[in-house]
Amino acid sequence: MSGHQCFIVFEDQRDEHGFIPSLVTEGEWGHAPLRGDPEKLQSPWYWGTTIEEAQQVCAAQNRRLGLTEDDVLRITASSMSQR
Repeated sequence: MSGHQCFIVFEDQRDEHGFIPSLVTEGEWGHAPLRGDPEKLQSPWYWGTTIEEAQQVCAAQNRRLGLTEDDVLRITASSMSQR
């Protein structure tokens, strides 16, 4: 299966306001940080000021998508093997 998406939070994806999640698409290399587009007046998504808080929000959002932890690992691994 390909095309499934999940959220992930990296410890280095943050700024002074908090942690910015990324979207990972199964079978596509890399990830897309949800930083918004200032030209379109879009702000970054912030999911917490600590990594623990951001990871909790991330896990909740993935569950909301119907994903298990194994699903998230599979999707993330597939994005790393595409390059």
